[in-house]
Amino acid sequence: MKQAWPYGVLIGILSGVWIFVIQKTGGRYSVGFLGISWMEYLSVFIPFLGLYFGIAHYKNTLPNRQISFFRAFVQGFMILLVGGVLAGLATAILLQYERQPYMEEYIGRCAGALLVGILLNLAVSLWFMNKPKNL
Repeated sequence: MKQAWPYGVLIGILSGVWIFVIQKTGGRYSVGFLGISWMEYLSVFIPFLGLYFGIAHYKNTLPNRQISFFRAFVQGFMILLVGGVLAGLATAILLQYERQPYMEEYIGRCAGALLVGILLNLAVSLWFMNKPKNL
C-alpha cells in the first residue's frame, strides 16, 4: 500500500485541479463527441500516467522485477482508490461552493470515470505483467 500513496495522491491532486479548470473555463459546456468535451477526453491521461508510473515503480522494487497480472491489478486498484477519494473530495468541495443545477450529471461523470479507471488499470496491468509460464 505504501507504494500506492504517492501516485494515488498525484492522480487525486491533478484530477481535482482538472475538475476546477474544466468548471471555471466552461469546458464542460463545449459539447463534442457523445456529449463529452475535449477537455474531459484529455482527463483520461491523468489516471493512465499515474497507473503507468506507479505500477512500473512497484515492479522495479520487486525481486527479479517479476510481477503477475493480479499483483499489478491490485496495486493499480490501490492507486486508483487513493486518487478517487481525493478527486471525490475535490468534486464535493466544488458542488458545495458552486451552484450546480445538474448534480446527476456529475454523478454520471463519476461513474464513467470509475469505468475508465478500471479499464485503464486492466490495460496497464496486462502491459506490465510478465509472460505466464503455464497457461
